Amino acid sequence: MSEYEPKTLKKAYNKMEHGSARIAAMRGAIQAADQQGDHPFRIFFRLDLCRESNFYDDSMDMMVVFPEVLAIIDKYPDTPSTVFNSNFKDSMAHILWVYKWILSSCTSFYQIPMEDCLKFYEDFKRRSLAYGYNLRPYYKCKYGFYFHIDRAAAEEAFHAFEELPRDANSDCKACERNTVINFYLRTDQPKRAAELSEEIENFSLTCGGGRMRAWLNMKENYMDYYLRKREFEEAEKYCRLIDPNRIRNDEFGAWDDFLYCYAYRNIGKALKIYKNNWKDWEEERCPWSIFEISLNNIRFFQELGRVRKRKTVKLPLDRSFPLYQESGQYSIEEICQYYYNRAGKMADCFDRRNGSQACQHMLREAVEYAK
Repeated sequence: MSEYEPKTLKKAYNKMEHGSARIAAMRGAIQAADQQGDHPFRIFFRLDLCRESNFYDDSMDMMVVFPEVLAIIDKYPDTPSTVFNSNFKDSMAHILWVYKWILSSCTSFYQIPMEDCLKFYEDFKRRSLAYGYNLRPYYKCKYGFYFHIDRAAAEEAFHAFEELPRDANSDCKACERNTVINFYLRTDQPKRAAELSEEIENFSLTCGGGRMRAWLNMKENYMDYYLRKREFEEAEKYCRLIDPNRIRNDEFGAWDDFLYCYAYRNIGKALKIYKNNWKDWEEERCPWSIFEISLNNIRFFQELGRVRKRKTVKLPLDRSFPLYQESGQYSIEEICQYYYNRAGKMADCFDRRNGSQACQHMLREAVEYAK
């Protein structure tokens, strides 16, 4: 058996490609730290996996691993930081930083009951106050959580977030600014959003995660705004800005949103996007992403059916696709129905969990607007 050396384990997985391969290597590091009873690295490796899962995968692994982190810190509350996270005062400070990603993601997994989602929020609130932090991040996440469930509760949370001062657990100024821009675009106040966007537009306000990150997030906010308004010519301008500036292997894929936009601007380009991305979309594990991707596929295939003379389309799908045809020829209507059924299943699950009809409304809207 080789000697346990956590620095070597981290160095090894850092050399791997982002995604499932690196996550598997991180699990090996976690197992090694567990066997050694190395509590700082038991926590650190798990939080590193959370970061990988959140930013480079579909967040599912993060949702599974993070409760293990809480169990460890509750048993060993004085666990210090490691050399790799010495910017945090101790492990709890690091945990509270990562906890925000959990709050932002739990809304995306219908498998987490509403009462458990609310328990996460209340636990984060309790731990934050006990540690001396305020609740600015708590309300920021709550705004996102309630947006599709209860608009009044979402707006109340947003304004509570705005009123509290920043502290050590607040996201960077640029990331928070994008949350504010998102709010004003969502509430159809584009002039206010434009004023708030100026510092990000001229790069006087940037994100610590990379010079382009805040700028890309801001452009994505605007792309989403114009897609919601079905102003596809304007939305396309943002697609063209985002595409060449995307950060490799990061969250700025947006391919299904591009698919939606180009369905109404360049159907050939939209078809190419579908052919290049269908496999990744089929393998997606995050339920909310499955729902949103399926909505955009409904929009695309309905528009393809409208503009195309033939009722079929040739697609490079393989045997993993449920409607696979060896000929490669597919009924546009049947493919559209497949994505409608997929979206409908997710909508039912989310609406039952959330106690609302919001997702069914979004599904009906996607079908109606596409006609």
